[in-house]
Amino acid sequence: MSQVYPERLRIAKRPAHEFAAELDQVIRRKVGELIQAALEAEVDEALQRLRYERSTTADGYRDGHDPERSIVTGAGSIAFRRPRVRGAEFRSELIPPYRRRLPTIDKTLNQLWIEGLAHRDFEPTLRGLLGQEAPLSPSTIARVNAEFQAEFDAWKARRIDDQRFVYLWADGVHLGAGPDDERRVLLVVIGADADGIKHLVALDAAMSESELSWTEILSDLVRRGLRPPLLIIGDGAHGLWNAATRVFPDAAQQRCWLHKQRNVLDKVPQKHHSTVHAALREIMHAETEASARAQCEALAQQLQRDYPNAAACLRDDLDRMMSYYRFPQASWKSLRTTNVIDSVFAPVRLRTNAAKRFRTGRSVTYLVYALIMRLAKSWRRIDGHRTIADLLAQRTAA
Repeated sequence: MSQVYPERLRIAKRPAHEFAAELDQVIRRKVGELIQAALEAEVDEALQRLRYERSTTADGYRDGHDPERSIVTGAGSIAFRRPRVRGAEFRSELIPPYRRRLPTIDKTLNQLWIEGLAHRDFEPTLRGLLGQEAPLSPSTIARVNAEFQAEFDAWKARRIDDQRFVYLWADGVHLGAGPDDERRVLLVVIGADADGIKHLVALDAAMSESELSWTEILSDLVRRGLRPPLLIIGDGAHGLWNAATRVFPDAAQQRCWLHKQRNVLDKVPQKHHSTVHAALREIMHAETEASARAQCEALAQQLQRDYPNAAACLRDDLDRMMSYYRFPQASWKSLRTTNVIDSVFAPVRLRTNAAKRFRTGRSVTYLVYALIMRLAKSWRRIDGHRTIADLLAQRTAA
């Protein structure tokens, strides 16, 4: 301790900028020593003997080191020399050949891209932190992101036999991102399990919200083990309902009341929006289905003379608007709209709208998947989740 303390005191008394520079050098040097020691230990384990230890039975022996190279870590670019082995096959698992960055750095780069850092901004943003030798070109970042897309591919192919989704929300979401000549819609399915916990069930790009597109999505879920839900909630797209009827003929169907409100208000002059909107909200919050139907008809009759299109829109598909009344009242708030999906895509649009252009539709889909999976960590359970167990028991007994 008497030998170490004067040295520490000498460093601490230096000017702040010199201290910071030397501290950075010490950190890099120590990290390099740890990496080198780990590589040497890896060779010891592969050869089953320590350095300079002789053996008459073991195959292989050390053969010096490769020329010095560097790898990018959280402490910057760190130099090391890879041990060589002769007479036996050896491949480092810690730092495989051609590895230029630690996996944690690749993960960090991918997360920064997800959060909004453009490919062209990585180099000026991170060069000072990771060092001048760090591979930070736009093409490098693009390749890193492509590697992480394998995670999305595995998620799309996963089995879901072990999950029971009671409610499904399905909607097509149009985003202001992607190639100009290949605008697509993302078909999204979110499910609530028997505990009321929400999960992203399906996400895929399509050219439209057609019946064929939705049928492919739902049929694929069935092939991977999805059991029929009790209720499907969606907007007014006929493609979804035709596909749902074909794939899940026994599931109840609920149209989103918020979409219905927007459709009706679109056919009424702006000066009447507040009055009509208040009436629509009162219908949506009616205590009974009979009351909701009576209020719907009363409002439709008021609109009929001057705004017949609005009245027709209100009366359209009324049975599908009232399906949530057949389920526990504690869950009505979650079941009568597609807010489960719409609320998720509000922050997603902030990221995708900032991206003026993606090279492929696949890039958009992966980005949205990564964003949703990050947001899913803070999702709360649906309203009335404690009623689901009793609901399932009742339906099973029936």
